[in-house]
Amino acid sequence: MTWRRLAPWVIGAITIVALFIALPRSVFPWLPSQVLGVEFKTVLGLDLQGGLRVTLVAQSTGDQPVTDEQMELARDIIERRVAGIGVNEPQVRTETAGDGSRRIVVEVPGVSDQDQVRALVGSTGQLQFIDPQGQQLTEGQDITDLINSGAVRVLFDGGQIEPGSVAPAADGNQIGVQFSLKDEGADIWCQFTGANVGRPGPIALDREVYTTPVINGAICGGQTIITVGSNTPANEVERTNLYNTLRYGALPVALTEQGVETVDPTLGADFLGQALLAGAIGLALIMFFMIAHYRLPGVLAALALLFYTLVVYAIFRVIHVTLTLAGVAAFILSIGMAVDANVLIFERMKEEIRAGKTLGPAIEAGFNRAWSSILDSNVSSVLVASWLYWQGTTVVRGFALVLIIGVLVSMFSAITLTRTMLRYVTRTEWGRRINLYHVER
Repeated sequence: MTWRRLAPWVIGAITIVALFIALPRSVFPWLPSQVLGVEFKTVLGLDLQGGLRVTLVAQSTGDQPVTDEQMELARDIIERRVAGIGVNEPQVRTETAGDGSRRIVVEVPGVSDQDQVRALVGSTGQLQFIDPQGQQLTEGQDITDLINSGAVRVLFDGGQIEPGSVAPAADGNQIGVQFSLKDEGADIWCQFTGANVGRPGPIALDREVYTTPVINGAICGGQTIITVGSNTPANEVERTNLYNTLRYGALPVALTEQGVETVDPTLGADFLGQALLAGAIGLALIMFFMIAHYRLPGVLAALALLFYTLVVYAIFRVIHVTLTLAGVAAFILSIGMAVDANVLIFERMKEEIRAGKTLGPAIEAGFNRAWSSILDSNVSSVLVASWLYWQGTTVVRGFALVLIIGVLVSMFSAITLTRTMLRYVTRTEWGRRINLYHVER
């Protein structure tokens, strides 16, 4: 089957799926809210929804002041940790208080588990492999004094973990986190486990005993697993926290929680309503212009624009794009950009008709000859947006992601959908009337 025959079925299937995803569950409660583990929801950012703000104060060590480099590194690590548990577009920034203290402010939208976020951002993430030296250590025990007195010995710390090797692991009903050690840490661990078979090999996180597994045999080669227990929802959360802590490294400074508060939306529901109204008015004006200037092709372009809006919104609900002020602005902007390709195609099509071609060949030539310009302009937009996504902050990345999705979907709606509809219309007698295409001879 050729693409020309397959395209209408593909377009129909996409429309049905997009409608199913986009329909609000509050109005249609009988529709499932998720399929195959993918939840359909509209995610609003901190400025539209509010959330949680955690303020952390950096603690200097001895006479050594906290440096700007340490604060920026800590900010980056915390931002990646919070993003790793599924929080969309957290806002993490550094501040200097009036008394000169250095702070990190973490703001996360729509938090369902406040304790998880507080534990994750406050943990320095310093992993230590411990030689108990005969001491009976228990999970949750603070061993700071024992380490300082020499009663227990630190074999090595989390710096011996190979970057990129941290991954979730499962062994039967037991779940945990696995990672590989560097050569030095692997040798020390191999010697220690080989000499202490049948004894506990405690592992501490932030100088608090995290687990005390019994050594069943020498662990050589560097591959290690830290188990958190059986596969239960509580242990899944604990494994996620441990995974993100180890994956993104230890904080370079000690942080103390100064305060936790609920943040109200900075813009609120009124702004969201105004933004949606602005988008609807912009969409209506674009559709009016296309219909008034291009007539029948403009009507089809307006239908393609409705299809585009529906599909983009459905994608937002599937991949949980956070709609902040920047995201909504990018969405509204992309609506205007979505008709660029149709303008190029229709103008080229009118030139072909003026040159003497009949309607069918003129339409095909319009699409074929405008394609190179459309491709170049859209690839340029995607490249710039990709750079913004790669290098930008969370807010800029949200804007860039919405723009990338909009550009890619607009290419499909303008090229495939409009072309398919024009082909079907020109098969009818009324659809071949040249005055419907607003061509001045």
